[in-house]
Amino acid sequence: MEAKNAKILVIDDDAEVRSLISGVLSDEGYSTSIATNEQEAIAAVKTDMPDLVFLDLWIGDDESGGFKILDKLKNINSELPIIIISGHGTIDIAMNAMRKGAFDFIEKPFVIDRLLLTCMRALEFFKLKIENDSLRNDRLSSDIFSVGISAFANTIKATIDKIANSNSRVFINSTIGVGVDAIAYRIHQKSPRKNYNFISISCISDTDSTTFSNELFGTEKSYGYIEKANGGTIFLENVDRMSPDSQRKLLMFVQSGKYQLSSRNVFSDVRIICSTTTGDSSKMADFNQELFYRLKISEINVPSMAERREDIIPMIDWYMSRAEELFGLKPKPFSDKALMILQSYDWPGNIQQIKNVVESSLINASDSDKTAIDETFLPPELTANTKEKFESLNIAKFITMPLKEAKECFETDYLRAQINRFSGNVSQTANFIGMERSALHRKLKALDVQYVKCSKNRTKNG
Repeated sequence: MEAKNAKILVIDDDAEVRSLISGVLSDEGYSTSIATNEQEAIAAVKTDMPDLVFLDLWIGDDESGGFKILDKLKNINSELPIIIISGHGTIDIAMNAMRKGAFDFIEKPFVIDRLLLTCMRALEFFKLKIENDSLRNDRLSSDIFSVGISAFANTIKATIDKIANSNSRVFINSTIGVGVDAIAYRIHQKSPRKNYNFISISCISDTDSTTFSNELFGTEKSYGYIEKANGGTIFLENVDRMSPDSQRKLLMFVQSGKYQLSSRNVFSDVRIICSTTTGDSSKMADFNQELFYRLKISEINVPSMAERREDIIPMIDWYMSRAEELFGLKPKPFSDKALMILQSYDWPGNIQQIKNVVESSLINASDSDKTAIDETFLPPELTANTKEKFESLNIAKFITMPLKEAKECFETDYLRAQINRFSGNVSQTANFIGMERSALHRKLKALDVQYVKCSKNRTKNG
């Protein structure tokens, strides 16, 4: 929220204090108004809702009159940020104010810099909260990662729910485009921290460590993301790209829950979720190992689409069913041949690439009178890839063979194509072609079908 657009109400029965606070805030560009008692305060809020309230605890003869006003203002607008001020500050009073919904508590006599910093922090916090509320409503595809019938798709939500209920730090291993931000966001949504900020920051931007460090940790005069996420969650995407200096500062915070910024200590109760797109956290040998093991308390491994091929078509169907909502385009089915090409592709860009291909195919076919999207509307890299994979299935070579030999040759080619289509995963291949897993194993061995088996880092379904 820009200072010139922020409206701040000052509630205090001391004219000198009202004048001091209003004057300081006005000099900074804020629009201020005043109230001296409960009636004026309620009338001011109902007439012109402020963006922030400074509220004195001792109003008139009632030393806790501010708490009564706080309760009534929160009944009018539960999201209204309120900063309690008092000349009789104690830890108990501060904690009571927070429990009643106050944003912060500052003592008289004021330190001007402290007052302005608290004001800025409150405005930024609630601006982020509004954006996060909007984010919650706009994330229509936040559970796309769980679409499908694979073991991963069937268990990921339960895994997230289990992790979310704890307060542990989470490490997500993935490749690009699999929706780790949506997974991190869902962990936040399902956790007790859901009503506080969720802040996502990409560590790829840590090329200028000073700028990145200031954004993440803050400075003497500005709050960093760790402070802004107080009570909530911060997601550090591509944490393996974080500079050594930022790693050192983050380790200090993880160890003690605080860090030093010249003259002030920063405390923040924030949950850290981080991810790497190396696909395997063991490849992070250059990363600060003490920090790595402190971050990796709970771990989620997200397979690529090539490792969960049975989810490709359900995911395509999911995006197509929401075509009008997501792309502003009428949905249209894919032809059988187009679906075969889509299923056979390795999808190096994973879920994000699937979404892009569905959208581009709909755009390409928008002027066509065909009832289905055929292979001519697919991106050329998909069709070229499939042609290369299945060129061995040319029927011309079977013409000169006796039936028995041709049948055996076709069966060999067919099974080789299918097993490689599913990246060597025997269970997925057997399920697709309608054979028992053990029978397929015997058939592959009998026909001496050579294929690339699933690596140890792939999903173990085969």
